[in-house]
Amino acid sequence: MLFRRRVALPLAAIAVSLAVHGCGGDDGRAERICPRVEILEYADRLTEFRPGQGRDATDVVVQGRLVNFAGECNVEKDSVEVDLVVEFSLDRGPANRTGKARFAHFVAIQEFHPDPAGKRVFPVEVAFEAGRDRALFRDGVAISIPLADGRSARDYNVFIGFQLDRGQLDYNRSGGSRAPAPARG
Repeated sequence: MLFRRRVALPLAAIAVSLAVHGCGGDDGRAERICPRVEILEYADRLTEFRPGQGRDATDVVVQGRLVNFAGECNVEKDSVEVDLVVEFSLDRGPANRTGKARFAHFVAIQEFHPDPAGKRVFPVEVAFEAGRDRALFRDGVAISIPLADGRSARDYNVFIGFQLDRGQLDYNRSGGSRAPAPARG
C-alpha cells in the first residue's frame, strides 16, 4: 500500500459540505466499484484535556469532530487509486493557551490488519484565527491499494478517524464528548 498526503487545507470558519461522490454513485442503484469508506466507530470525535486529573469543561484544550469526507477512485487492473478529502471541525477549549490544535487522523485498510503498512497516521496542526474559537480543516490523502488475485476494489474497506490514545477512546465510548466545548467569552 502506498499512502501519501495530497493536500492539507485550513478553511475559513464557514460551513463547507462535502458530498461523497465518485465511488459508484449515490442513488443506490449503481453497483459500487470502489472500496467502502467509513468513519470508524468512536473515532469520529476528539476531546483533548490539559495534563492532570481535571476532566470538566474548563480543562478542555480542543474538541474536534470528523464532519465529512469525499472521495473518488480509479480502478486499474491490479490496483485501485483512492483520493479522499477528510473534513474536521475544531473548537478551541478554555484550557487552550497556544491558539493551536494539534491532532492526528488515520486512514486504514481493514483487509491488511494487523500489517502496519495497512494504516497511515497523519499529524495535523491548525492555528485558530485571531478572535475565533472554531476552525474547519480539510486534509487530502491519496491511497494506492494493490488488488489481490480474484478480488475487486469493492472487496476492500477503508476506515478513517481521529488517532486517539486509550484515554480519549474510553472517553468517547462513555459518551463523554458528545457535547461541544463551552463558548469562550
